[in-house]
Amino acid sequence: MKIVLNISGLLLGLLLSINIKAESLNLDLETAHKIALEKNPNIKLAREGLRKASKQVIEVRAKMMPAFNAFTSLQHAWELPTMILNLPPAMGGQQKFKMGTENNIVYGINYEQLIYSGGMIRNAYQISKLAYDISASQLKATEQSILSGVTSSYYSVLFMQSALEVSNESLQSSEENLIQVKKYYDVGKSSKFDVLRAEVQVANIKPMVVSAKNNLKLAESQLRMLLGINESVEINYNEKLKIIQSELTDKNLDELIEIALKSRPEVVILNKQKNISEKQVSISKAAFAPTIALGTSYQYQGMRDDFKFTGNDFYKSFSSSISISIPLFSGMKNSAKFQQAKIAVKETEHQAESLINSIKLEIKGAYYTMQEALEKVQTQQKTIEQAKEAQRLAHLMYSEGSSTQLDVLNADLAVQQAQMNYQQSLFEYNVALANLKKAINQL
Repeated sequence: MKIVLNISGLLLGLLLSINIKAESLNLDLETAHKIALEKNPNIKLAREGLRKASKQVIEVRAKMMPAFNAFTSLQHAWELPTMILNLPPAMGGQQKFKMGTENNIVYGINYEQLIYSGGMIRNAYQISKLAYDISASQLKATEQSILSGVTSSYYSVLFMQSALEVSNESLQSSEENLIQVKKYYDVGKSSKFDVLRAEVQVANIKPMVVSAKNNLKLAESQLRMLLGINESVEINYNEKLKIIQSELTDKNLDELIEIALKSRPEVVILNKQKNISEKQVSISKAAFAPTIALGTSYQYQGMRDDFKFTGNDFYKSFSSSISISIPLFSGMKNSAKFQQAKIAVKETEHQAESLINSIKLEIKGAYYTMQEALEKVQTQQKTIEQAKEAQRLAHLMYSEGSSTQLDVLNADLAVQQAQMNYQQSLFEYNVALANLKKAINQL
């Protein structure tokens, strides 16, 4: 019985361990990007739009292909039409007779081919291909936008983790200081005022730790929402905030702007839209041109007054035709459409100019923010070293009675502030670098 219980306990423990592993995720920025690209609903929607655009290309292309249709019809005449034939009196005068049969069956196949439409179908096909390219660029733009949000949220979590670590270190340092001050008080080396001041310092830092924990939970919830990760899944972060090396830091502003104008999806989309507008001008011109179509029909027709059809009742017919439609007057509708199409070309040119200015401003903002944050990182590294040395000297001098408790607290606060500023500058640098990558379509 004990053996059975031990085996059951072992199996239960194994299942629990498997479940824990299944509910745990080791996450870095690359993994976060992969999850977002796979699960984000906006990206899925953009992919469906691209698939839809590919089918629209096929639909428009079909208009240039020949069309074959099988057809059949059954017609029953409830009363046959009467034909009147006026003959001379010598031949009997006016004669009346029924025309046709009560039942008429037709079946066959026809062929239709548009021969000329003034370039309307050809331009429509080219527009559909441009629309597909636009959908592909929109997918890329959506991916870049989502990845940018994921990157910012991911770095926010790392920053909040760092802020929590700094707060815990500050709390630990202030508690250790309080213990030391109490020891000095017990031997008469410090005053009751020093003890109270140290206790106040501990009390002031504790809310900061609580706030840092809550901010971390909030940042992680936002990241989970973007990635579609359930709250029950434990996330283990494999990285900490650090300087991310990038060749972009060595490029000047003009180089970055040039890269962006060549690769940004929005620029590609506007260029394609301008091409579409130009094709629309050609289509509106085609409305003034004639349309020529070829048609061929091969059919059998059977006629009887009853429904006892046999093969001998059907007769074959085979014919072809060419139809020409020439527009003469449309109430100025075609002319108005032509003018609208020309105006649309101008609109896309103005939109392109506005977009280029916006992209330049976006790159400048990300570039200068990155440069500023990088300088802060380098400065704060030295500041932390200086603050820690000052903290060490303050504690040493206080133990020797040559400084006050206020000097110690100020030194501790300076270390905390320097560490927090350093983490803040790391966060700003990484987010600015990510924004710059997004701005040049390299995220």
